[in-house]
Amino acid sequence: MPERLFYVLPALMWLALSIRHGSITLPTAANPSMDAGGLWGESKSQGLDLFGPEGQAFLPPFATVDCAPDADRLALARGAMARAGLSYPVVAKPDRGYQGWGVRLLRVEADLADYLSVQPPGARVLLQGLIDLPGEVGIFYIREVGQDRGRILSMAHVHPPHVIGDGRRRVEELVAADPILQANAAIYRDRNPADWNRIPAPDEFICLTNARSARLGAVYHDATAEVTPELEAVIDRISREMPDFHFGRFDIRFRSREELARGQTMQIVELNGAGAEMLHIWAGTGTLTGAWRTLWRQYRALFRIGAAMRRAGHRPLGLRRMLALQRQQERLRRVYPPSS
Repeated sequence: MPERLFYVLPALMWLALSIRHGSITLPTAANPSMDAGGLWGESKSQGLDLFGPEGQAFLPPFATVDCAPDADRLALARGAMARAGLSYPVVAKPDRGYQGWGVRLLRVEADLADYLSVQPPGARVLLQGLIDLPGEVGIFYIREVGQDRGRILSMAHVHPPHVIGDGRRRVEELVAADPILQANAAIYRDRNPADWNRIPAPDEFICLTNARSARLGAVYHDATAEVTPELEAVIDRISREMPDFHFGRFDIRFRSREELARGQTMQIVELNGAGAEMLHIWAGTGTLTGAWRTLWRQYRALFRIGAAMRRAGHRPLGLRRMLALQRQQERLRRVYPPSS
């Protein structure tokens, strides 16, 4: 189903909840410490800066670079990386971005110089240490206002865009045969010049990009049943350290499922706020009505938390300001460099 058609019913859900609660922007009050509650155009570095002492132990080193029109961007980046203890390779991403737009793996300083040179004036870039851990999950967390503890409602494994060799076709042909991957063939070709015309062995795994997003062809597997009390306790402690954080998703890299279950050997890549979704609905194992039912439950909780925070004195963002953030995000997205 086309994405726009899928979201018609969720849009009507949002409208119904807006009428019930008297505000279409009420969810922007759910996480007051994040721009717009993390609904639109939030700053990735702002989210990472919210982490307390326990949460910081799970973060890779990171730094930001402001791309002012006349600034020596590379010199600023060198200084920021030195202060943060960053060394190559690093992952660069727009500080205000989504769905993997503009995410690049930078292996040497020349890559960084090239990346900074194409950033629009006024953009902020986040540089993050490369996390050399094979697994990734999206963990969706909610803590109702007034409750002492929160819960993990969803967890999904996220696999990078890839093809599996059959011993007959070249990588280019395997990509072209996949209706989702073929739309990003140019990106995969640029990132895999040595493999593009090679015939992989049967069952050989070829990773096409470092960035993992549905837009680029990532694959999701529902892992909600794998959530353990130990993992939930770690995520809850990290979340409660952050001021007024109630609703969102942690994108986490991990070494093994056994260690993830214990809340060990994992690194937090990003924190997503009110605009996050439960990724398990995209695993392809559920039903359309099941996905809509999940979103309805998610939206109800989001509006309920926003209403409680409004009663506590936190004002939702005005509609004009929220739309301005959305337009800013879309404007920047159109000029970000390709992902890798």
